[in-house]
Amino acid sequence: MNRNINLKYSVKRLSDEKIATYLNEIKSKIILNDNTRELICVKCCELNVLNGLKSIIEEICDCLVLGNNQAAITLTNHLFENTLKQVLITWDSEGRQIQQNLPIDETFKNEVEEYDKKDMEPNINRCRSKGLITKEEAKRLIDLKNLYRNSFSHASYSTLFDGATTTLYIGDLSGLTNIKKERVSISKVPFLSLSAQKTFADKQAKRYFIEVYEFIDNMDRKLLDLYPDIKELVLQQKRN
Repeated sequence: MNRNINLKYSVKRLSDEKIATYLNEIKSKIILNDNTRELICVKCCELNVLNGLKSIIEEICDCLVLGNNQAAITLTNHLFENTLKQVLITWDSEGRQIQQNLPIDETFKNEVEEYDKKDMEPNINRCRSKGLITKEEAKRLIDLKNLYRNSFSHASYSTLFDGATTTLYIGDLSGLTNIKKERVSISKVPFLSLSAQKTFADKQAKRYFIEVYEFIDNMDRKLLDLYPDIKELVLQQKRN
């Protein structure tokens, strides 16, 4: 399998000049402005309990800086779902830490098995029932899940572009007199759906990510209460 892929996409077919052109195109996407500064600021921020999510957060920031917004939304979906599970596992374990007399993979075994295969909405509702988020916050998270996660992860055009239309001008090579104006449903035309998906991502990707990151930041501060010694150290560092 790997051998066939290597033959099909052999790097020997590409000149150094073509590769250099491609890399320069990537570099040209990086623009120093307030948007970039904000993303770099988020990338450099530290979390205390949920810091294991940082690698995903950093990759999303890189995608957004480069304008790879569809990739950013897809990865933010993963971050969103992962966060819910991490939060619930940590909360239910009540600050439990690795113990010398217990195998490491047994430490969080029950909590992981509880949430590993659960869907997002039940996990959001579980966060609400445990007092981690309010009813209004739960509703907002479910709205985000329905709009971004479901539509992008499942490529559901009807969900993302429900009721959206555009105007097309249809004709042939016989002459300009045969052009017909037609109003069409975006979700019913595959190539229009893909184009509209990119436009949607360009407008919404950063907004979606920042909202999910704010949720993570809020949960991180709540989970810190489970670790009073670490919390005191964090507060001391902030005072200094």
